[in-house]
Amino acid sequence: MKKIALLICLNWLLAGCSGFANKQEPAPVYGKSGAKDRSTSNKQADQTALLKGVQDSVILKQQELAVKSQALSSSSFSVVVALLTEADDSYKQGNLDESVATIERALHIEPRNPFLLYKLAALRLEQRQPDLAENLAKKSALLAEGNASLKKQNWLLIAEARDQKGNQAGAKAARNKASKF
Repeated sequence: MKKIALLICLNWLLAGCSGFANKQEPAPVYGKSGAKDRSTSNKQADQTALLKGVQDSVILKQQELAVKSQALSSSSFSVVVALLTEADDSYKQGNLDESVATIERALHIEPRNPFLLYKLAALRLEQRQPDLAENLAKKSALLAEGNASLKKQNWLLIAEARDQKGNQAGAKAARNKASKF
């Protein structure tokens, strides 16, 4: 009797999980090769780069967001906007750890957003975590297809991270790469 009840519960649990998986949107595919690459990268830039980069601030402010109507999922975008506003408030209050946690929550919603990755990298650099900052900035630079300004910001951040680690040659190389954008 216990085995039957356990089997029923297990089947019920698995059925519930499979129903949940069917309701999720498929993950986007990036980096396809072929003739469609140019138009695909423009669409990807519109979809994942919903936020306009600002060089001077560490956290984006709500008025600095650029909305692309056709690429916009209003519910996830509004959640990301709210999280960025919350992160900005935390940063202004001097709570760097809370600001980082909030940006990380936004990255759970938009994990391939190069602007969110850049902002997290900048915060990690401010927290004196140059290795993590450099890795995040590199990932952001890779995802920032078609956005030379953001790529340049990322390489400048990488140079600062390398300076923090005492790697002057690496910092110089990163600045040289940034000057190409």
